[in-house]
Amino acid sequence: MKQLSFLLMLVCCLIFTPSITSANEATSITDRVIIQVTAPSGKETITSVTWGEYDAIQKQQSVRAASISPTKVQMIEPDYIRYAHSATFQAQSAPWGTGRIGAQKMQQLFTSNAGSVIVAVIDTGIDYTHSFFRNRIVAGYDFVDDDSDPMDVQYHGTHVAGIIAKTTSENVKIMPIRALDDKGNGYDSNVARGIRYAVDNGAAVINMSFGGDRYSRYLADAIAYAHSNNVLVVVSSGNEGKNTANFYPASEEKAIVVTATDRSDHIARFSNTGATIDVSAPGVGIISTIPGERFGVLDGTSMAAPFVSGIAAMMKLDNPKRSNTAIEALLKKYVDDLGAIGWDPYYGEGIINVSSFMKTDLTKPLISKQTTLLPSHKNVALDKEWSIKFDRQFSDHSIVTVKMHQGSRELPIQLVPNLLNKEIIVQPIKPYEYSTVYWFEIIVRNGKSYVMEFQTID
Repeated sequence: MKQLSFLLMLVCCLIFTPSITSANEATSITDRVIIQVTAPSGKETITSVTWGEYDAIQKQQSVRAASISPTKVQMIEPDYIRYAHSATFQAQSAPWGTGRIGAQKMQQLFTSNAGSVIVAVIDTGIDYTHSFFRNRIVAGYDFVDDDSDPMDVQYHGTHVAGIIAKTTSENVKIMPIRALDDKGNGYDSNVARGIRYAVDNGAAVINMSFGGDRYSRYLADAIAYAHSNNVLVVVSSGNEGKNTANFYPASEEKAIVVTATDRSDHIARFSNTGATIDVSAPGVGIISTIPGERFGVLDGTSMAAPFVSGIAAMMKLDNPKRSNTAIEALLKKYVDDLGAIGWDPYYGEGIINVSSFMKTDLTKPLISKQTTLLPSHKNVALDKEWSIKFDRQFSDHSIVTVKMHQGSRELPIQLVPNLLNKEIIVQPIKPYEYSTVYWFEIIVRNGKSYVMEFQTID
């Protein structure tokens, strides 16, 4: 139904391609600085001020240096500017991105899921009045104007959010956080505040389709805060056609860094590439929402990142206990491996494709009165081998049947009998998945059976 309404609105709405300032025209030179103010009571406050204000504060400190308990002000770092990663695309284009990554098939698995997952979009805000976002928006914040109305007065954030909405089921909600201004530029102080707000208000995934050429320890600390609170941060690699090592947060190892591909599965000519690339996704000729009940076509790594954010949110919806580490592993598993075999600095692990994704099956095996429950195990390694020991020697291992289940699915295993040692070694054919519950079923020919549950590491 959502896809149908999306296509109908495409027909009815004017396709608008806005004019966007090139990333090269944005500057990392900043007129502000992040400072830490320590009151006489010991209370610490971090804020952003202009360089002129900082100079005035320093002069005041010099005058008050003789006081018994002066307020202390320390500069943390310049308040660098980040800019949105998108560029204009003049030709109209039919929707193709969601089909390429298999999102529609994944959506069909979660039409009846209970609960919800929140994706925070830290950007220029979102036009939350757009009908395409009906029942999809949760409360956010505007850190540019410092109020509770994160309305998009540009278009970039609305376009990014539309990709997430199109890629996910209605159980995935979007939190608009405005940290970039009407020109698509924003200070690190506002971005960092936005990250912490998203984490503290229930976001499971944070999308950041912007970057800059200066590393920021302050921004890195905020990303680390998200990571330590089990929140996945997804960022765009940037549009300069250069190495991600020269840009931030595209060089951040605690984030999922995404490059853009075109309809032919080629890496977009503008994409930054390098050692930190994790995966790739469609980013050329992407149609999505823009303010004023309209739709527009843009290209950029900004458009690639939200495809990945949306898929990550669906993986979290599938299993709310799934950690950010587990989601990262799944993202890298469900890819089409292009370029060099395995990981490469262009595609990362490959282009996201979840068309074969299987919904987590939480079905437990039937347990009869004759079944003995064995002690469960947690934090099991992904390549764990199991030894099943018996209290007597047996001449034929066929008297014992061993099965492994994930939900109602029986998984292939390798059995290595050691009759002299009265044991059977059970080896997985493929590595287990992160944060997943499995069941062993051991059936003896005399009618006795045993069941053991184990859960893999996060």
